[in-house]
Amino acid sequence: MPFSYSRLAGLALATVALSGCATLTTGSDQSVTVLTDPAGAECRMEREGMTVAIVNPTPGTVQVDKSKNSIVVKCAADGFQDTFATLSSEFQGMTVGNVLFGGIIGVAIDAGSGAMNEYPSQITLLLVPDSFPNDEKRDTFFQSAIDRAEARTEAAVAEIRSKCVDDDGCKREVTLVETSGASEVSQLKSQWATAKVDS
Repeated sequence: MPFSYSRLAGLALATVALSGCATLTTGSDQSVTVLTDPAGAECRMEREGMTVAIVNPTPGTVQVDKSKNSIVVKCAADGFQDTFATLSSEFQGMTVGNVLFGGIIGVAIDAGSGAMNEYPSQITLLLVPDSFPNDEKRDTFFQSAIDRAEARTEAAVAEIRSKCVDDDGCKREVTLVETSGASEVSQLKSQWATAKVDS
C-alpha cells in the first residue's frame, strides 16, 4: 500500500487519543495554596491514605496531581488543636483540546483517570487554640467562626447561581459548596464541644 499522509495523520491522532489529552489542554497537575489562621502550621495533604504533599510552615503552595479523589488536609501547630479539611475534586467538563486531539476515547480516558478534574486553588483552615481563658472567650471564638463559615457558603452559592448557565452543573456545584460548608460547621461544633477552658 503506498505511503499516505492521511494514514500517518490518522495514526498520530489515534496515538494521542489513546494516551488521553488533558495534559495538552489543562495539565495533569495543579498548584494548591494552603493557608492557616494563624500561619505557621504544618499541613499534610493525603489522598486515599497516601501523602501527596506537605506544607511546612503555612502559608505555602504545592503541586498535586489531579485526580477524581478528594484530598484531606491535616494541619497541626503547637498550642492548637489538630484540624482538617477536605479538598473535593470537581469535574471540569470537555475541553476543545480533548475534542480536537483526543476524540471521545481521549475524553473517556481523561475522565476515568481524573485528569479532567481540578481541586480548589486555595484552602484556608482555622486553627483552634488548645484552651481558652474563660467560657465567654471560647463561645465568642466558635460562634464567630461558624458565622463566617456560613456566610462564606451563602456567598459562594449566590455567586454560582448568579453565573449559572447549566442547571445540572449549577446544582452539582451548589451541592458541593453546601456539603463542604456543612462539614466545616460540623467540625467547628465538635471542636467547640471539646475545647478546654483554663479556669
